Amino acid sequence: MTATNPVQSDPRAVLEYRVPAASLKPGDLVNLSPGEDDWQQVLGVYVSAESVGASNTELRALVTSLDKRYVVVELTDLAPVDNNVYFSDGFAYAVATGDGDDQPVSEIVSSDYGVRTYLYTKFELVTIRTAG
Repeated sequence: MTATNPVQSDPRAVLEYRVPAASLKPGDLVNLSPGEDDWQQVLGVYVSAESVGASNTELRALVTSLDKRYVVVELTDLAPVDNNVYFSDGFAYAVATGDGDDQPVSEIVSSDYGVRTYLYTKFELVTIRTAG
């Protein structure tokens, strides 16, 4: 009888890699705080002024000023909700983690799809997650 590895056969399985920031691609999932699991999706990667759309003059100026020493990466900004959720009187509430009061879920989730902008050195290694 041979042992099987469920990770290899499960299409939902993920692998984590460290790649140079300059090789990131839109759609990659990046862990911004390894050990704390702050995963965000890459929206854009800019290593030169040519990689920035003409309409975004502020971003183009930033990328140009960095002279290809840094990579500008735009990522989603979705806050995780690590609390248990329950329903009361038709509303969803998150259980308080300390002595505070439970909060409506609508007050602790991200209100829209925010964008975080990060600078990485072109050599910096970034942890990404990919489907197995």
